[in-house]
Amino acid sequence: MPSLLKLPDIWRVIREVDLEAIRRGAHGRFRIVVLAPTRSEAERAAALLGGDEVPHPWLELRTPGDLDGSRSELEQAPDDPATLTAALVVTRSADLTPELADAGERLRRAGVPVATVVHGTTRALDGVVRAGETARTMVPALDDGAVSPIATLLVGMVTPGMRLALARQLPPVREAVFDRLIEETAKANATYAFTAAMAESVPVVGVPLNLADMAILTKNQLVMGYKIALGAGKSGRPRDVIGEVLGVVGAGFLFRQAARQLVGLIPVAGILPKVAIAYTGTWAIGRAVVVWATQGRRLSPSMVSRFSKDAAGRGRAFARGLIAARGGSAAAQ
Repeated sequence: MPSLLKLPDIWRVIREVDLEAIRRGAHGRFRIVVLAPTRSEAERAAALLGGDEVPHPWLELRTPGDLDGSRSELEQAPDDPATLTAALVVTRSADLTPELADAGERLRRAGVPVATVVHGTTRALDGVVRAGETARTMVPALDDGAVSPIATLLVGMVTPGMRLALARQLPPVREAVFDRLIEETAKANATYAFTAAMAESVPVVGVPLNLADMAILTKNQLVMGYKIALGAGKSGRPRDVIGEVLGVVGAGFLFRQAARQLVGLIPVAGILPKVAIAYTGTWAIGRAVVVWATQGRRLSPSMVSRFSKDAAGRGRAFARGLIAARGGSAAAQ
């Protein structure tokens, strides 16, 4: 078993992932239309997403008049390799004006996902998705408090391959990207742990599968860390960046986490501990990498331990739900 925990062996598993494709995606281009009744509203929304008073050049500010039938605003510019990625309709009215609704419809006909941000309201009904919209949210004002809901809305409507590019270019959007990435990876590892544990309950195949599980779960955690680093603006060879991630989290912590994942494989311990630990450990590692990548802080063991405690309840809840839905109550015994 110790040989499986050596860094060269872990690296061989990681190399099976197309890290160069992940890097290219993080450096990809996008075009996002910010559509509002007035240019000042579009500018405020774009400033929140870009984190700067000067709008990011890939955020295109538009009013309904810019998208009338006589113009080609929806067409790809000859010198721009990016096609339209998404559109945010920003409005004070839950019921769009005819001009704004028509402009949104033009975007949808062009195949652009359209979401609506209603500002200046706290009514829950104003945040309910209308026909034709991909998503909608409402915020009391276009201020710092609106960043999180708008970023979450935007991240949810773009393709997974575009999220790292958003995080890399738009710092206020990073937290929403990282939250989704960490949650998805934690759930993926927990689900894999559950599936593998069902097979590993057969003693003859249990030991070899246990060892393979450890490498796969660790690989997923390190690739997640690599994505977070890229989204936060880090650069360098994949091996070097992942080496930094290991240095931040600590190989010792990572390998102790892998050992804990094996504890859940002991038959008398049941399946639930393994599933919960796979989720909790992945979530804690993700949060630790985010602190380093975005704040430059080196983590203490107590901080990483706190992340684990924060995720423990969520991990157990996800494990119970997964077992109940897929494995039945007998699997949790």
